[in-house]
Amino acid sequence: MIDLRLWVFHVARFSRNGYFVQLLLTSTLGLVALQALAAQAPGARGAELGWLRAGMVGTWTVCTVAAGMIGFQRFQGTLVHLVRSPLAPARVLLPVVGAASVFGLAALPLAAAGSWLLRQPVALGAVLPMAAAAVVFWLACLSVSAVVGMLFVLTPNAMVYEGLLAVPLVLVSGVFGTPTGLPSAAVALAHVLPTRSAVELLHAVVSGAPASASLVVGSVAVSAVWLVVAAWVARVVTRRATTAGTVELV
Repeated sequence: MIDLRLWVFHVARFSRNGYFVQLLLTSTLGLVALQALAAQAPGARGAELGWLRAGMVGTWTVCTVAAGMIGFQRFQGTLVHLVRSPLAPARVLLPVVGAASVFGLAALPLAAAGSWLLRQPVALGAVLPMAAAAVVFWLACLSVSAVVGMLFVLTPNAMVYEGLLAVPLVLVSGVFGTPTGLPSAAVALAHVLPTRSAVELLHAVVSGAPASASLVVGSVAVSAVWLVVAAWVARVVTRRATTAGTVELV
C-alpha cells in the first residue's frame, strides 16, 4: 500500500510542474504537426501511424527528465530523507524516476487527439491489444529511465545531461525505422534496449499486423533485467552516500 501511495504522490507532483506539462505538449504536438505537414507531400506513406510515432517520442522525451529527477531531489534538499528511509532504496527512489514514465504515457492519447484535430488518419487497432502493448512500452521506458536516473545521481550535472538522451535512444529504438549507416555500437545498444521490442509490438498492434509473442516476452524480460540493474545501482548509490561518503546528498 505504501508503494502505491508513493507512486501516486510523485506522479501528482510531477503533473503539477509546468515545465513537464509544457515538455509533454510541445514534444508530442510539435511532432504531430510536423508529420501532418510531411503527409501532404506527394507519395507520402504511413500517415496513419504518425500519431503513434509522435506519442512514443513524446513519452520518451518526458522520460528523459528522469536522468535529473534524483538530482533535483538533492537540489530541493529532500534526497537525504529519501535515502535514510527504512524502506529499500529501490522502493523509495523508483517512484521518483518512474513518475516521468507514468506521466509520459499521456503523450499517446494526446497525439491521437492532435492527429484527429488535424484530420490525419488515426489507426488504433483493437483496444485490449493496444492497451497491453502500451503497458509493455511503459515498462520498457520505466526500466531504462530507472537505470539512467540511478546512474546520473552520481554526477551533480545530471540535469544538464538529460537533454542529450532523447534523440539517440529514439533513433536506436526504431520509432522511425532503423536508419542506415548506424555505428556498430548503436546497433548493439538497440538489441539490449527493451524499448526496441516494445516499439515493434506497438507498430504491429496498431497496423493490424500479427504481433509475435516473442516481442512481448523479449521486451518484458529485458525490462526486468534493467530493473534489477536499477535496484543494484540504487543500493550502490545508497552505500556510497551513507557509508563511504563519496556521494553528496545535499
